[in-house]
Amino acid sequence: MLQQIGKKKCIHREPKNSREVDELLCRYSSKASTKAGALLFSVMGGKMSEGINFADHLCRCVLVAGLPFPDITDPILKEKMSCLDKEKRDAGMGITGQEYYQNLCMRTVNQSVGRAIRHANDYAAIVLCDFRYASDRRIWRSLPHWLRKGSGAPSQAETAFASVHKSIESFFAGR
Repeated sequence: MLQQIGKKKCIHREPKNSREVDELLCRYSSKASTKAGALLFSVMGGKMSEGINFADHLCRCVLVAGLPFPDITDPILKEKMSCLDKEKRDAGMGITGQEYYQNLCMRTVNQSVGRAIRHANDYAAIVLCDFRYASDRRIWRSLPHWLRKGSGAPSQAETAFASVHKSIESFFAGR
């Protein structure tokens, strides 16, 4: 599939080495500025997820595959979650460890989608590819209000590929 996409768009991937980020961004920017455009694959929470603005033509679509939950077996995270649970039990205030865990995930998602829309006149399609965005109310409510547009989670019919494809085409046709 990537080979087929590569025939139409230049594909770039987040480099493993941090020293290569600037060079990749230059190559990506020059290709993204052409009529053919370009694709950039990066990792949420990776080298390119924070501090880089992809305003205007540098990003017209963000596709988020999955939910970037942190490693639940990390001993530091486990201890933090345990402490939060204890504080919640003892004081009856604050958040639970599970709520903290979900907040870490959703902060990463929100930072990633925010890379694309950098000012009032900027626009981008945001595609969230995981059934939990629509089926888990807590996850849906953790998305920014501007992205949810104040509505409930999309229905199963609205999340079908054909429906999403049509919505994206309509969105860009109006731009």
